[in-house]
Amino acid sequence: MKRVNKSLPPNPLTLFAATHSNATWDDFRNHGVTGQVAGTDYKSVKNTVFSDQGEICAYCEVKTPHTSPHKQRLEHFHSKSDTTNPAINWALDWNNILGVCIGGNDANIALHPLPENLSCDSHKDYILTDAQKNHCEGLYLNPLELVAFPCLFALNKATGELQADVNNCSIVTIEQNQYATTEELVTETIRILNLNCYRLKDARLEVLKLYNQEIAKARKSNNTQIFTELSARWFNNKWPSFFTTRRILLGQHAKSYLTSIRFTG
Repeated sequence: MKRVNKSLPPNPLTLFAATHSNATWDDFRNHGVTGQVAGTDYKSVKNTVFSDQGEICAYCEVKTPHTSPHKQRLEHFHSKSDTTNPAINWALDWNNILGVCIGGNDANIALHPLPENLSCDSHKDYILTDAQKNHCEGLYLNPLELVAFPCLFALNKATGELQADVNNCSIVTIEQNQYATTEELVTETIRILNLNCYRLKDARLEVLKLYNQEIAKARKSNNTQIFTELSARWFNNKWPSFFTTRRILLGQHAKSYLTSIRFTG
């Protein structure tokens, strides 16, 4: 998981919210400006959200290209059904919306059976109570609130599992953290979103395999610039699948390159 930055309003959602403050998410989804097909504004917002994120899932970072809109979903970090505070309409809050994948529902269930291979919001909704969804701030990480540096995750190269980076977690404080430490918050985030299901671990191991092949090839040709070149190849375009895995593998080289391009999320 990486920090996500959102483009500034106005956009069709914020304009709709300004004139329909008590409307529901379904109201917006079915809304269309006169002369437009209903849902046009929703599709526009969906495209903006995924473009902001470089077409990767805000949670697991699988690629979610615009050419496969059926594999893209808009997620409300804080439950859109929470109406306990009449001053806040979570359903129409631009800063409460993330682009996510469909959480493994399209996976080969013979290879990756469900529900153990559900992830992201699909798994979160499967295990959290409504009360937890209404008080989720600090229960698991919000990509919109993450710091760009340092990376709070580490990778187990033997298994493909994500873990909390103990050292980096020790120097970062997350507001509204419901746990004693940032390390525990990161660990719980991985659990709640099921980021270590076999499907995602296998995918990370494929990235590791590709990385090792590139390094082996460079050593044979005595290419001493491979880490710089690979950093540019992977991070020059917004953004590659499994961004955080690639970032961890490249370590300081990734940090240097991302700093040079003024990476903020």
